[in-house]
Amino acid sequence: MPGKRARRHFSQLSEFERGLMIWMKIAGCSTHRVAGQVDRSECAVRNCWEQWTREGTHARKTGSGTTRKTTRREDRRSVRQALGDPIVIRSTIRADVGVAIVPQTISRHLAEANYNPSTLYVQSI
Repeated sequence: MPGKRARRHFSQLSEFERGLMIWMKIAGCSTHRVAGQVDRSECAVRNCWEQWTREGTHARKTGSGTTRKTTRREDRRSVRQALGDPIVIRSTIRADVGVAIVPQTISRHLAEANYNPSTLYVQSI
């Protein structure tokens, strides 16, 4: 067919494309017509429209991964405590912070603060 563009595979929808899909669906266009206009699959149009009707938004969620269990302030406190006492036990750090965190979290906080966790004697009991 002349004029048929190659379809883009596995690329994310831009905010403009999402908005255009929603606008065309609200205007009464069929899923097939919207998909042809924005050069996306009908499944992508359907998913975008379902999200719009379910959540009232076409924007992607910000952030990724799990939610934080500790605040930045609690992170700094655990690092200060590990640096202040050369022989500190991770369970005491966890108890002082007040949040259930795993030992790897404390080591990661020390690494983020540019301290080598292996040089400090932080025991895990």
